[in-house]
Amino acid sequence: MSSWEAIFAMPLVYTSQPANLVLATLLAEGLELAPGPYGLIVSLPFWCNIVQLVVTPTLGRWFSMRQIFVTSIWLHIACWAMLGVCLVLAPEWSKAHAVPLAGGCILAAGMVASVMGVSWTAWMQAWVPEPVRGTYFARRNRLAQVSNFLFLLLSGLVLMRPELPVIAGLILFACAMRAVSAVMAHRTPAMGDPVAAVPVSWGRQWQSLRENKPFLRTVMFIAAWGAVLNGYGAFQPVFMLRSLSDSAGAASLPLALSLLFGALSLPAWGKLLDTYGARPVLMCAVPLWAVVSLPWALVTKDTQALLYVVWALTGAVNAGIVIGQMNLLMKLMPRESKALAVGFSIAAASAGTAIAPILTGQLLEMLFARGWSELQAYHAFFATMPVMAVGVLILLRRVREPQAAPFDHVLGALRNVRTLGAALGLGFLSQTLFTARGRSKRNEY
Repeated sequence: MSSWEAIFAMPLVYTSQPANLVLATLLAEGLELAPGPYGLIVSLPFWCNIVQLVVTPTLGRWFSMRQIFVTSIWLHIACWAMLGVCLVLAPEWSKAHAVPLAGGCILAAGMVASVMGVSWTAWMQAWVPEPVRGTYFARRNRLAQVSNFLFLLLSGLVLMRPELPVIAGLILFACAMRAVSAVMAHRTPAMGDPVAAVPVSWGRQWQSLRENKPFLRTVMFIAAWGAVLNGYGAFQPVFMLRSLSDSAGAASLPLALSLLFGALSLPAWGKLLDTYGARPVLMCAVPLWAVVSLPWALVTKDTQALLYVVWALTGAVNAGIVIGQMNLLMKLMPRESKALAVGFSIAAASAGTAIAPILTGQLLEMLFARGWSELQAYHAFFATMPVMAVGVLILLRRVREPQAAPFDHVLGALRNVRTLGAALGLGFLSQTLFTARGRSKRNEY
């Protein structure tokens, strides 16, 4: 598939993601929602990922994954365009009916996007050869990240006036770009797997999934990681908008750095994944993400420049985590029940991911009601983030990936991270992470 399809898709893909700057500005600033309703609405797409567990395999009995993917793009555009038109034509009515309007449109768009995501993954898995997946997706994702970076810079400039018609114009622009992407996807010659002449029974597909223990453990890890990432990440833009920055334009700059450094790091992650495998790379990347996330518990309005470094580093590391999870799933999923495996992994991951922002939104409201200032509440809240991130690795330790290098080989390839830790004033932590343990006590780093 042409990388141009991904480049034009990213504005709307980014706008559809929970906790992004555009959606956070729309809900928190434009529609003025409290943390409770905000957390509920941003969780809706993840509940849709659970429902699609039934929808996508059913559609797959009559249509190919390519057909489902291309059709769902147009439906996704229609859902967001409807929201944008309402914000332009009736801004006061939209504000008065904020929860049903935003919730309804985001729910519909999330349902379509969940089917679109499963069909895209199954289609890619069918025709992208396994030996080059890391390199291919790294290149494709790098270009997509650059597109996302440019859109975020544009968003920062536009959202300096966080009025509903202005936000609506940004959403409609993203819809127009996605329409170009849909045309390019339709012209892609790769067909993927055809519709099975004799559909495999659901019983046999479920049986193959239950017997694949490494796949199930990987799904559990992704679910726990998604809960951590979305439970905390959904409120990071809100924290920046309400406690640190005076405008969405100022808040967009560190977010843009995250995308830029993510794009720059992807070639290295692709090489590491193709050389060592996904599991050992993830075992290194997640603790590194936790380390560079520590300043969230300390940053204030006077020290908010620190977030430029934090977003840049977390963006670079998170790019490797995302592509590593995708490669590990593609390697472990049973081919005879591919669509169901993808749907199941997304549904299971979304269960924790959907609950997390609801719970964290209620937790923050409880802290506010007890007299905590916003800065105190968010600092205490973010202080637990690194601990929870490292904790999810317990689930990944028992996964056995075929043809993967030992964990310490990847650690050796990442030895320069030790120097980076010292440069950030975290030398003591680098020494702890890179000290050999166990019976052999071998240390070559």
